[in-house]
Amino acid sequence: MIYVFEFFIMVWWNSYEYFPRVLPIRYYDNVVGATVSNLLIVPALGTLVAVYRLRWGWIVLFATSLVSVEWLFTQLNIYEPHWWKKGYTWIGLVFFFYLIRIWLGQLKEGHNSFRVISLWMQAWSGVGTVLFIMSVLGMRYYQIGFFEDMYRDDVFTSSIMGILKSGVFAVFVAWFKKAKWRLLAPVLVFAVDLPLYYAGILMVNIPFWIYTVMYMVLAVLLLWWNSYAYRFLKQLSDKHLL
Repeated sequence: MIYVFEFFIMVWWNSYEYFPRVLPIRYYDNVVGATVSNLLIVPALGTLVAVYRLRWGWIVLFATSLVSVEWLFTQLNIYEPHWWKKGYTWIGLVFFFYLIRIWLGQLKEGHNSFRVISLWMQAWSGVGTVLFIMSVLGMRYYQIGFFEDMYRDDVFTSSIMGILKSGVFAVFVAWFKKAKWRLLAPVLVFAVDLPLYYAGILMVNIPFWIYTVMYMVLAVLLLWWNSYAYRFLKQLSDKHLL
């Protein structure tokens, strides 16, 4: 869910920048800084709030602590807000932590729409991260010319493609129980890229057959991960109903 938020706030509307200085490419370095928070810290705290049903005092404490870290990073020149304000961060975190409590309750109740959306978001976190790593390693790039910075353009396009591909994973995992039908998902997400490759939007910098093998292996692993998440969500609701 954080990935959805950051797609608009960070990538599209350029609300802030990180300067961790771990990658030579400036925009990818910015994404690495954001990923530490978005993929690890905030979701981990959110899970803590939801699983232990922590009350408002804890939610306020976590939100205030993260805003304090944001202020510290600004002083250390690790983080630079553009139009974003610390108040926006605090309000967004409080809302996010509260939403997670509600969301987990709906998953325990077995509501299918919440389960499918959760699968979709879980798949996107995996697909988006894998696409970003492949870009950082120089294996492939998307270029549609939406932004002047080719690396920001790649992250923007990869995010959109990640949304579409993770939707395919979520639908096949939720609708089909047999592995032979679910295995169509990796084939379809690869097929989506083929017209973009031949149109010059997807640029592959390694031999295409190697790229194809790597892509399919990673896609099958992501499918397995999404299938595991689906089983976990079903068990969560089954235990609650018992």
